[in-house]
Amino acid sequence: MLIHVDIFVKSMKHMLEFYVGKLGMEIVEDSVISGDMVFFVSKGMYTAYRIVLLKLSRMGSMIELIQYLDYGKEKGYIPTTQVTITLLVISLEDSMNKMAAQGIKPVSQIFEVQLPKVGKSKIVFYEDPEKNMIELLQMAV
Repeated sequence: MLIHVDIFVKSMKHMLEFYVGKLGMEIVEDSVISGDMVFFVSKGMYTAYRIVLLKLSRMGSMIELIQYLDYGKEKGYIPTTQVTITLLVISLEDSMNKMAAQGIKPVSQIFEVQLPKVGKSKIVFYEDPEKNMIELLQMAV
Protein backbone atom coordinates (compact mmCIF):
# COMPACT_ATOMS: atom_id res chain seq x y z
CA MET A 1 0.00 0.00 0.00
CA LEU A 2 1.37 3.42 -0.92
CA ILE A 3 1.54 5.57 2.22
CA HIS A 4 2.99 8.80 0.88
CA VAL A 5 5.24 10.50 -1.64
CA ASP A 6 7.97 12.83 -0.34
CA ILE A 7 8.41 16.35 -1.71
CA PHE A 8 11.56 18.21 -0.63
CA VAL A 9 10.74 21.91 -0.26
CA LYS A 10 12.56 25.23 0.03
CA SER A 11 9.82 26.98 2.03
CA MET A 12 7.47 25.00 4.24
CA LYS A 13 5.46 28.16 4.83
CA HIS A 14 4.71 28.71 1.14
CA MET A 15 3.99 25.03 0.52
CA LEU A 16 1.55 24.87 3.45
CA GLU A 17 -0.18 28.04 2.24
CA PHE A 18 -0.71 26.26 -1.08
CA TYR A 19 -1.55 22.69 -0.01
CA VAL A 20 -3.54 23.52 3.14
CA GLY A 21 -4.75 27.05 2.44
CA LYS A 22 -5.67 26.67 -1.23
CA LEU A 23 -6.11 22.94 -1.85
CA GLY A 24 -7.74 22.24 1.51
CA MET A 25 -5.45 19.42 2.63
CA GLU A 26 -5.31 18.53 6.33
CA ILE A 27 -2.13 18.33 8.40
CA VAL A 28 -1.78 14.85 9.88
CA GLU A 29 1.65 15.31 11.45
CA ASP A 30 4.11 18.21 11.80
CA SER A 31 7.40 17.19 13.43
CA VAL A 32 11.15 17.52 13.34
CA ILE A 33 13.22 14.37 12.91
CA SER A 34 16.94 14.26 13.59
CA GLY A 35 19.69 11.69 13.53
CA ASP A 36 21.13 8.98 11.34
CA MET A 37 18.17 8.64 8.97
CA VAL A 38 18.23 12.34 8.07
CA PHE A 39 22.00 12.20 7.63
CA PHE A 40 21.53 9.23 5.25
CA VAL A 41 18.70 10.81 3.24
CA SER A 42 20.57 14.14 2.88
CA LYS A 43 23.75 12.35 1.77
CA GLY A 44 25.60 13.53 4.86
CA MET A 45 24.68 17.23 4.66
CA TYR A 46 22.02 17.59 7.36
CA THR A 47 21.14 16.14 10.72
CA ALA A 48 17.53 17.32 10.98
CA TYR A 49 14.45 17.97 8.88
CA ARG A 50 10.89 19.06 9.39
CA ILE A 51 8.22 16.78 7.96
CA VAL A 52 4.58 17.67 7.45
CA LEU A 53 2.23 14.86 6.42
CA LEU A 54 -0.84 16.03 4.50
CA LYS A 55 -3.99 14.24 3.39
CA LEU A 56 -6.88 15.29 1.24
CA SER A 57 -9.42 12.72 2.38
CA ARG A 58 -9.95 10.26 5.17
CA MET A 59 -8.69 7.39 3.05
CA GLY A 60 -5.86 7.23 0.59
CA SER A 61 -2.24 8.20 0.28
CA MET A 62 -0.61 11.30 1.69
CA ILE A 63 2.00 13.86 0.69
CA GLU A 64 5.00 14.32 2.98
CA LEU A 65 6.61 17.75 2.71
CA ILE A 66 10.23 17.78 3.92
CA GLN A 67 12.40 20.80 4.67
CA TYR A 68 16.02 20.28 5.70
CA LEU A 69 17.09 22.03 8.91
CA ASP A 70 20.23 22.23 10.95
CA TYR A 71 19.14 22.00 14.58
CA GLY A 72 16.21 24.31 13.96
CA LYS A 73 18.02 26.76 11.68
CA GLU A 74 17.48 26.60 7.94
CA LYS A 75 20.81 25.69 6.35
CA GLY A 76 19.70 25.67 2.74
CA TYR A 77 18.10 23.39 0.25
CA ILE A 78 19.35 20.35 -1.55
CA PRO A 79 17.98 20.43 -5.09
CA THR A 80 16.75 16.99 -5.95
CA THR A 81 14.97 15.28 -8.78
CA GLN A 82 14.90 12.20 -6.61
CA VAL A 83 11.55 10.81 -5.60
CA THR A 84 10.95 8.80 -2.45
CA ILE A 85 7.99 6.43 -2.47
CA THR A 86 6.98 5.04 0.92
CA LEU A 87 5.31 1.63 1.04
CA LEU A 88 3.60 0.24 4.12
CA VAL A 89 4.61 -3.35 4.88
CA ILE A 90 3.26 -5.74 7.47
CA SER A 91 6.67 -7.20 8.31
CA LEU A 92 9.88 -5.36 7.49
CA GLU A 93 11.88 -8.56 7.99
CA ASP A 94 9.68 -10.58 5.58
CA SER A 95 9.76 -7.80 2.99
CA MET A 96 13.54 -7.51 3.24
CA ASN A 97 13.85 -11.29 2.80
CA LYS A 98 11.69 -11.13 -0.34
CA MET A 99 13.81 -8.29 -1.71
CA ALA A 100 17.00 -10.24 -0.94
CA ALA A 101 15.61 -13.28 -2.77
CA GLN A 102 15.29 -11.02 -5.84
CA GLY A 103 18.89 -9.88 -5.44
CA ILE A 104 17.89 -6.43 -4.16
CA LYS A 105 19.92 -5.12 -1.24
CA PRO A 106 18.99 -2.22 1.04
CA VAL A 107 21.02 0.97 0.73
CA SER A 108 20.55 1.86 4.40
CA GLN A 109 20.42 0.39 7.84
CA ILE A 110 17.06 -0.05 9.56
CA PHE A 111 15.98 3.19 11.25
CA GLU A 112 13.43 3.59 14.05
CA VAL A 113 11.33 6.77 13.98
CA GLN A 114 8.90 8.02 16.62
CA LEU A 115 6.34 10.67 15.64
CA PRO A 116 4.01 12.18 18.26
CA LYS A 117 0.77 11.53 16.38
CA VAL A 118 1.54 8.76 13.88
CA GLY A 119 3.56 6.64 16.31
CA LYS A 120 6.65 4.47 16.06
CA SER A 121 7.89 2.83 12.87
CA LYS A 122 10.84 0.93 11.42
CA ILE A 123 12.17 2.10 8.05
CA VAL A 124 14.68 0.82 5.50
CA PHE A 125 15.60 2.31 2.12
CA TYR A 126 16.20 0.72 -1.29
CA GLU A 127 16.91 2.27 -4.69
CA ASP A 128 15.19 1.62 -7.99
CA PRO A 129 17.28 1.34 -11.22
CA GLU A 130 17.28 5.15 -11.62
CA LYS A 131 18.29 5.80 -7.99
CA ASN A 132 14.85 6.87 -6.75
CA MET A 133 14.35 5.86 -3.15
CA ILE A 134 11.91 3.16 -2.07
CA GLU A 135 11.15 3.41 1.65
CA LEU A 136 9.68 0.33 3.30
CA LEU A 137 7.88 1.25 6.52
CA GLN A 138 6.51 -1.04 9.21
CA MET A 139 4.39 0.51 11.93
CA ALA A 140 5.19 -0.69 15.44
CA VAL A 141 2.56 -2.73 17.18
